[in-house]
Amino acid sequence: MSENVFCPIPWNFLAIRSNGDLRVCCQANQSKSRGIIRNEDNSAANASNTSLIASRNFELMKNVRSKMLQNEWPEECIRCQTEEKTGLRSRREYERENWFIDNEYVKENTKEDGTIVIEDFPLQYLDLRFGNNCNLSCRMCGPSDSSSWYEDHVKLTGKTEYWDTHGKVELKKNAAGKFSTTDYDWYNSESFWKEMNEMGSGVRHIYMAGGEPLLIEKHFSFLNDCIGKGFAKNIILEYNTNLSFLNEKIINLWEQFKQVRVGASIDGMGDVLEYQRHPIKWDSTLKNLQILDGLKENIFSWLALTITNYNVFHVPEFIKWKLKESNFKRINSSKKKPIITHHMCHSPLHLNIRSLPPELKELVTNKYKDLIAWGNEQDLTDYQKKALENIVDGVLTYMEAESYKDWDYFIEYTAKLDRIRNQNILNIVPEYAPYFQK
Repeated sequence: MSENVFCPIPWNFLAIRSNGDLRVCCQANQSKSRGIIRNEDNSAANASNTSLIASRNFELMKNVRSKMLQNEWPEECIRCQTEEKTGLRSRREYERENWFIDNEYVKENTKEDGTIVIEDFPLQYLDLRFGNNCNLSCRMCGPSDSSSWYEDHVKLTGKTEYWDTHGKVELKKNAAGKFSTTDYDWYNSESFWKEMNEMGSGVRHIYMAGGEPLLIEKHFSFLNDCIGKGFAKNIILEYNTNLSFLNEKIINLWEQFKQVRVGASIDGMGDVLEYQRHPIKWDSTLKNLQILDGLKENIFSWLALTITNYNVFHVPEFIKWKLKESNFKRINSSKKKPIITHHMCHSPLHLNIRSLPPELKELVTNKYKDLIAWGNEQDLTDYQKKALENIVDGVLTYMEAESYKDWDYFIEYTAKLDRIRNQNILNIVPEYAPYFQK
């Protein structure tokens, strides 16, 4: 088995989308199949009515494992493959550092078609999205990821419906006169929690995103259940959170787990953050970051920054602030995660920096090269300087690797959403003035 292809995810992981559909991995969302595990009738396997254990040997899971056994990249792994080609750190590389599975054991205990005996590969990692309940309507998201997007989706598209992996979602007015749907309430399923309780003692790592996980009450019930059964001391919790909620209730729960890793989805500071992650407020977010930075030693944190056409020009200034003004003691302070932890917005394509016109890509390149020059003048550690070079090289290499033809739609989409939200892109990215003033 090639060390360049193998990933532990298909053997010991279980991933669930916000609508409850089971999938290979969250990164597989960029593939044609979107990584969705399907029943024999081709319907999406959903955690509300499908055995979590049995799904591990459904056709797609077997195919992915079989491909890896043949030293081939599965199509579902296209995002990691693309990121690694352009010098970005992929999810596969991250998981390989955190999970060890003996390659010989895998080959000996996996059939040629990818079938495994479940007992030979107990579930150790859960990737859970408890619905789409969220207080933000980030520009790179949509209604499948955030309930706060419903109203803007209707205004933006003129439609009260959209498609998700399980089929058509229809938005209807509730008693309060707001658009809503029950399509993301899968986590209320009794069968799901019955299976979760049966395998809870063996789980070692639980990743939670949303929606906004710290807003979902079921998430707190789940943590209390882990604590009550004595599992918490063996479990690492990992979050992707917008950090707009952070209180004693959350912190007290976290302190009882083996370790808590918090990826704070903070894409910049001030107006840039408030624009991209509407309607978040920078001042309150900064206060929560400062609280997070001072928590107990079992809680690790980093800035999980998504680079889009909205903040790509701002990122160098954000990095300078992080290094010289933030005064953080622990956030992104380790050699593994120095400065920031960035990833690219792969979709929607019109927000991907590959859609920038050549003249704007040149401006981005100059700005990021200036960042390297700035870093060389600062009193940074060797690993910080190396990390800075890696960030710049990764962003620029990714940007130049391909050119998408979605810039015109970016202008149309942004202008329309600006009108809906009473915002103005030119206050955030003045470099775009020649295009929007047309």
